Amino acid sequence: MNFERYTDRAKGFVQAGQSLALRENHQQFTPEHLLKVLIDDPEGLASGLIARAGADPKAILAAVERSLAKRPKVSGGSGQVYVSPEAARTFEAAEKAADKASDKFVTAERLLLALAMDGSTEAGKTLRDAGATAEKINAAINEIRKGRTADSASAEQAYDALKRYARDLTEAAASGKLDPVI
Repeated sequence: MNFERYTDRAKGFVQAGQSLALRENHQQFTPEHLLKVLIDDPEGLASGLIARAGADPKAILAAVERSLAKRPKVSGGSGQVYVSPEAARTFEAAEKAADKASDKFVTAERLLLALAMDGSTEAGKTLRDAGATAEKINAAINEIRKGRTADSASAEQAYDALKRYARDLTEAAASGKLDPVI
């Protein structure tokens, strides 16, 4: 795993997943930890991709939380969290997916795609059972990227910039959320 190839947000998600594992007294950092922090993101990139793939992010989050609650807890340890072999495979798959898409950096959405690609992990099974297959997530990624590649450590800031910083008045008017103007 070449951590220097990850975008700033992807690095943040990996670190947040490790912190979650440490907080929950889990000895290993697993793909389930990564999926939980991706879905919990306040900016909603992963949740949006999952929704575009036709699945319910809240249902997936609940399933992942149930899965994490079943994991054994270790107390009195050295405070170290080890990367599970499944998580290492996820990172390798994310790097390969980034290479295949001609990205210079591994982004958060490539991490989500890698989670969906590995059906042998609890995270992959949860995504697949909810209907968020790797193919659907990849199509959603291509839809929000519109042909752009991740060629900088801050590449994710450019996706859906209008939705992030502006309000769609046409959509608000159509749904009746605007007051009539006289």
